[in-house]
Amino acid sequence: MKTWEVTMSPKGQITIPKEMRELLNLSPGDQLVYSVIDGEIVITPKNIDLKDLAGFLGKPPNGHATLEEIDEAVVQTAGANALSTGGDDPSDLAA
Repeated sequence: MKTWEVTMSPKGQITIPKEMRELLNLSPGDQLVYSVIDGEIVITPKNIDLKDLAGFLGKPPNGHATLEEIDEAVVQTAGANALSTGGDDPSDLAA
């Protein structure tokens, strides 16, 4: 796992390092989702508009969900997956 250290500006802004932008294939205008999970900030690229997927999986088995509920579920899952160590060696994790 690679980590970067950045400094927040007085206006609360941060710059995503060039190497990270290239690794994630981020371009100007791309949207990011900020989540706070267990006191950690998780920033996830929002590379797809979930509205484009509406109906893709067919009729939901547990009733209808709004796009907002689906967006929230994706944010929660993406953030949780980003914090999962997934079997990583604990020495690879940022302190």
